[in-house]
Amino acid sequence: MSNNIDLTSHAEHLISTIARAFYDDDIVCLIDVLLRDKFLRDDDMAPRLSLPSKQLRRVLQFLEEEGLVRHELVDDLAMGGSQTTKFWYIDYNHAVHIIRLRIHLLQKKLSASELRARSSSLYLCPGYKSRTCNGRYDENDAQQIVDTETGLFLCRECVRAYANHPNPPSRKEYTLELVDNQRELKGAMDDMRRVRVQLSGKVDSGGSGGVDQKQGQHQVLLRQGIFDLLQKVRPMRGAEP
Repeated sequence: MSNNIDLTSHAEHLISTIARAFYDDDIVCLIDVLLRDKFLRDDDMAPRLSLPSKQLRRVLQFLEEEGLVRHELVDDLAMGGSQTTKFWYIDYNHAVHIIRLRIHLLQKKLSASELRARSSSLYLCPGYKSRTCNGRYDENDAQQIVDTETGLFLCRECVRAYANHPNPPSRKEYTLELVDNQRELKGAMDDMRRVRVQLSGKVDSGGSGGVDQKQGQHQVLLRQGIFDLLQKVRPMRGAEP
């Protein structure tokens, strides 16, 4: 019983943290209301959030498409109402699954971008820069023609153009040059670092007035990380919170 309570608490913390990390204030407030009251009609939420009904329904529809909230149609007639009413709630199991999947896909996308930046090589012919040829090649295409004297790659277009030329230019003028892609690599690495910081916990190591570092500082957890919370809700798979 205690374990289920802990899982529910961790799931609520995870969903709340995700809302604050990736969504605007209206969504954060709406998520907080649903986490607190569990099962609400949209017309009950509108006054609490000070949102117009149309805007509230638009936000709820967006969150349902995001997989963070769900609704259920309830026969309000049985409770003295006048119509079938839509009640909104958070399915913890489903929300946790969606969060885990999206974090995985985000990490996969960022890793692929970094790998692509590390492994991609672009070669340009000097004539490409001066617009006298279209010599722009990836690593595989660049290796098609190699200068037997220098071992460097040659522009295929220029090799064909100068094959029967009476006064061809020096091969240096159409030897391919490797383009520096450090800017692209740095951008991919920075994106990965920013996401890791955002998804990790934040710790205060004591600061002023803390214990001397040689004696060991008291660390205070200021913000629990999404990675940590995902680990804590892992046993939730297949179980109701």
